[in-house]
Amino acid sequence: MKHDFSHCAGASQAGFSVKPIVVAMHAMFAGAMILSVLPISAVAAEQRSAATATAHTFNIPAGSLSSAIARFVAESGTYVSANGALTDGKNSQGVQGNLSAPDALGRLLAGTGLEAVVQANGSYVLRLAPIVASTLPTVTVTSAASSSGDLPKAFAGGQVAKASRMGVLGNVDIFEAPFSTQSFTEEFVQDQQSRRVADIISVDPSVRSAMAEYGDSETYIIRGFPLFVNQVGVNGLYGMTEGRRITPEFYERVDVLKGPASMLNGITPFGVVGGNINLTSKRAGDEPLTRVTGSYISDSQFGAHLDLARRFGEDKEWGVRLNVLRRDGDTPIERQDDHMKNGALAVDYRGDKLKASLDVAQQERLTNGYSANITYNPGFALPKPLNNEKNFVNDWEYIKTNAKYWMAKTEYEFDPALTAYANYGNSEGDEEYFYAGTQGRRFINSAGDFTARVGGFRGSYEVETYEIGLRGRMMLGNISNSYAVNYSDFDRKSYGATVHTTAQYTGNVYTTPNLPRPTVNYGVIPQNGDLQLSSVGLVNTFGFVDDKVLLTLGARHQNLYSGIFTAGTKTNAYDESKVTPAAALLVKLGNYSVYTNYSEGLAQGATAPGGTNNAGTLLPPSVTKQYEGGVKYNAGTFGATAAVFQISQPSTFTNAANFFVADGEQRNRGLELATFGEPLRGLRLLGGITLIDAKQTKTRNGINDGKDAIGVPKMNIVLNGEYDLLGIPGLTLTGRINSFSSAQADVDNTQSIPGWTTLDAGARYAMHVSGKAVTLRFNLINVADKSYWNSVSRSFITMGAPRTALLSATIDF
Repeated sequence: MKHDFSHCAGASQAGFSVKPIVVAMHAMFAGAMILSVLPISAVAAEQRSAATATAHTFNIPAGSLSSAIARFVAESGTYVSANGALTDGKNSQGVQGNLSAPDALGRLLAGTGLEAVVQANGSYVLRLAPIVASTLPTVTVTSAASSSGDLPKAFAGGQVAKASRMGVLGNVDIFEAPFSTQSFTEEFVQDQQSRRVADIISVDPSVRSAMAEYGDSETYIIRGFPLFVNQVGVNGLYGMTEGRRITPEFYERVDVLKGPASMLNGITPFGVVGGNINLTSKRAGDEPLTRVTGSYISDSQFGAHLDLARRFGEDKEWGVRLNVLRRDGDTPIERQDDHMKNGALAVDYRGDKLKASLDVAQQERLTNGYSANITYNPGFALPKPLNNEKNFVNDWEYIKTNAKYWMAKTEYEFDPALTAYANYGNSEGDEEYFYAGTQGRRFINSAGDFTARVGGFRGSYEVETYEIGLRGRMMLGNISNSYAVNYSDFDRKSYGATVHTTAQYTGNVYTTPNLPRPTVNYGVIPQNGDLQLSSVGLVNTFGFVDDKVLLTLGARHQNLYSGIFTAGTKTNAYDESKVTPAAALLVKLGNYSVYTNYSEGLAQGATAPGGTNNAGTLLPPSVTKQYEGGVKYNAGTFGATAAVFQISQPSTFTNAANFFVADGEQRNRGLELATFGEPLRGLRLLGGITLIDAKQTKTRNGINDGKDAIGVPKMNIVLNGEYDLLGIPGLTLTGRINSFSSAQADVDNTQSIPGWTTLDAGARYAMHVSGKAVTLRFNLINVADKSYWNSVSRSFITMGAPRTALLSATIDF
């Protein structure tokens, strides 16, 4: 396939065969591309001679070679074309400064084994450079993910990676993964000015944030099912994140696997069925980094972030990376301010055979007047959304967290076909929130009246976890066999106390005065949790027909133990085990990959509530089942995916005999269409559309069979776009469309929240000042300042985000 970086039409058509799914993808995005007025006509700028000595200002970061060449064309106006087979999988060290076009292009191609040949019209064609026998260079062979410890390379456009972490399998190329996966890069996180993980992953239309930005925690909805912040992994281990909110500035990859995958990842704390999220800690690169970012968030919140990295040793085998973040000030919401102090230190060693790393982090955060969730009684239409800038919470209601962790990992490569690893993590944290109804503020009518009760919570937790494993590859005749086996162990103890200081009172969300602050006395904090999880997993991927057909089979035996406490005393315990299998098949057909899979998710069984005939009884583990099939298309500079899925999750209810049973079911069937990469020169797209039909089945006496499940919109559309203005090198326009249909709020489908659509817009400008790379970024969230209910989940609704201005300046010294 040939990529023509000089002409938009040529770039989109080269090597393109018209297939129904690709046609559908282009049709879907055609309207969204008019997010901004894109000056496509600038592509036809007058050709410049490559032999000219005219200097241009270049600010092309290190990254994929195809993306670097596209930036070169945009910044110099010099056309370049290349066969995609030559550029795919290659990286460029980038180029900065005032240089002629030939000099800049030469630096971009340094170390790639390619050379540029000038054409009569002044354009260039790339080809393999001839090998000179007397001066053979040292050759380093790389791949999208050569081992589990290597950071996968960026895909064209730099926003996502070519591979993502898939639990016990390690890093797997996204076009060879028989599951729906995505991996977001540090570059994308920076350009989005992300304040939380939800800002990053919500660009995927199958992933939503269920909580307000300045709420008491982060919760994600994946394919219609929840995933909580303490179920997010860090470097493959659970329990390391801060228990309420995550600092994205510590991480250089955010991996998302959609659908249950207990076989791959093991059971998460408290169970999870919709998917899996893993964060990869930042590591020092080969080049020194001293990066300072100053930021502003409306209303008056200012921040500073230092990112410092160095490598040491004869072969740069030792690396150190330090990230320090401070942010303070008022948010766009009245009676609300946010404060954070976070720091992370990463040390790593990379030898020929041995790799090791140590990560230490601490996070402190205080939010006063935090955005509270609100529950509701049945029997009336839910109130209209209040102005998103208004706050029905008192300014003395707060959430305060303090968390720290340290992690150590060692990986040893016995030979290219066998690697062993061990991973250990230890974390602890404290949390406290003081509220006037966050746990009990409840709508009682459509006019916005609510009842509430003042109280507070104070608690802490301790986590110790580890995993050990082997990954290898062997040949069984003409069949390849990539295998992995690991054992994991997780222990978490928690302590907490909830107290109430006033009787129930009444208020209204539209006219809420700031009430006087009461006092809270927590007394002795008792133990309220003892969770122990362990598992052993084995998975094999067999490759047939030169690895064009990949069959993955695996299973994991998991043990679940959870103590049940009353007033600090363990009164009962849950001790169960279960085997969760998975099977997947992927077939490569040229630029297409066709796949199907079956997987299961495992969660701790529910406890029968008081008042039932079996109160206190622990139900068996809950098993969620997924069937999925899909197609992935790799055009070299952009990718497109389509998937259909069905996920069935058991539900619980109290039957006519007053027994609490696990007989109900929520069944989500969906279609996902997504795109990513750089389909046209200077144009990057990321997002898509997800259609979900979420139904209740096997309900009590069949009364709600066929009705919609709570909180799952039927249509989700998210599209993030960026366009480099060719006439102004370094300037990029950005925008995002977010659109969700209505969602049901009760099992009878008599209450709901309306659908909503918002538009985000922005720009960034990369330049050099006194020889230093400087990037200015501006993002405006919710441009029209639309008021809306963000989501309904687990019987509460959350507010949307008001219009928010984000500004930052980043300097690389």
